[in-house]
Amino acid sequence: MLQSKKILSVLAAAATVLSLAACSSGSSGATNSGNSDKHANDSASCTNKLVHPNAEKVTVWAWYPAFDKIVDHFNNTHSDIQVCWNNGGQGGAEYTHFQNTIKAGKGAPDVIQLEYEAMPQFLAGQKKYLVDLGKYGLNSHKSDYTSGAWNSVTFGSSSSVYAVPVDAGPFVMYVNQAVFDKYGVSVPTTWSQFEEAGKQLKAKGYQGMLTNWQTDGTAVNIALFAQKGAKVYKYSANDPTKVGIDFNQSSVKDVLAYWQKLAKEGLIDTADQSSTDTMKKFGAGLYATYVQASWFMGYYVKGAFKTAESSPFKIYTAPKWSSSSPDVNQGGSAFAVTYQAKDTKASAEVARELYGDNYSRNSGVTDGGLFPTWTSTLASSSFINQTYPYLENEKANQVIAPVAKGWSGDQFLPFQTYAYDAQQKAFASIVKSGTSVDSGVAKLTSSLQSYAKQQGFTVVSVK
Repeated sequence: MLQSKKILSVLAAAATVLSLAACSSGSSGATNSGNSDKHANDSASCTNKLVHPNAEKVTVWAWYPAFDKIVDHFNNTHSDIQVCWNNGGQGGAEYTHFQNTIKAGKGAPDVIQLEYEAMPQFLAGQKKYLVDLGKYGLNSHKSDYTSGAWNSVTFGSSSSVYAVPVDAGPFVMYVNQAVFDKYGVSVPTTWSQFEEAGKQLKAKGYQGMLTNWQTDGTAVNIALFAQKGAKVYKYSANDPTKVGIDFNQSSVKDVLAYWQKLAKEGLIDTADQSSTDTMKKFGAGLYATYVQASWFMGYYVKGAFKTAESSPFKIYTAPKWSSSSPDVNQGGSAFAVTYQAKDTKASAEVARELYGDNYSRNSGVTDGGLFPTWTSTLASSSFINQTYPYLENEKANQVIAPVAKGWSGDQFLPFQTYAYDAQQKAFASIVKSGTSVDSGVAKLTSSLQSYAKQQGFTVVSVK
């Protein structure tokens, strides 16, 4: 997903407020029948110009790049409903804004863009702040989306679905082809070969690093663990007062010990990905590879090189632990309908149809830089054969699409921001400072489980 910031930045205190609702009493945040006031948004202020100003308005918060084209297309093709769009903030800023409207009991949009990992905090407990779109027919569109994206908006439910998935971040490896060609080193396909490639590059005089393990990495580590078969978080909308948290697993320890070893050997950098210095190193050819999500191309590759011709990078399949390593993902977002929606049925229609036809989906890919979750797009020859100038005109989707289709989905916590902050500190201490892997994951697990109990959750096994 093309964003200027990929990690959640919601204030932990604000996330805690919603987590405490997990065991609170009282009525649901939304009525079962929904709302149906078609004129409540008549005076709403919009960033965009409406095509049919007398039609019913549905308010939307979204930050996707080139989203103005999507809004204009919807409004040009719908005379009965008009999207009234505003950017409510990006990522964490938007979530804090939404949380403030929940506290106030007013001011929320009808439809809101949310990252998959942010959604549980708005669903925890008896008070759900997102509408079950299964009641508005969305289940009939299940086959339109990849299984990983669908699982990421259903949260273990077989009938309830809380958002319309749009994009994802299939996990791949960016390779500085010029570096590997210059030093005559083979591009690795396994993590064992990955380490060996770093040793060979160093021995042959390469002055850069094999890659950068991101000290500020959050979801990237969840993807790395998942690729080793580890499930560290558990949450279901069907039983939202229970959470699972367990980093104290052999697979997690193996992954962290691997990166700790590479750091000790001086093969990798351990810098914040978000720093300008890291971007400069990337553009200067000081990273031979970067294992990341598909959105990294628009977010970093294009940002690091002034012209497409100056980029030496290509995409390869991410290294695997074994032939059975699962396909994994980092990032992605969807459109949810909020409990404050003025006309719930119309809002559900907007959420579904914003990216509901070929024009909007193609625009999302070409103008917005989104990696699609739509099965029809992933299967189309035009998408699969699309070339990318910043990747040496590679047909990169031939590598990425199978990963997107193979990804089965992830689970996150209702207090994911707090968990991310804790895990980030623990992993940085292990990989960057060399502290004990065993004690580090044990303390992290114990700490997060204690926090969950303090917030009123019951801690269960992640299995």
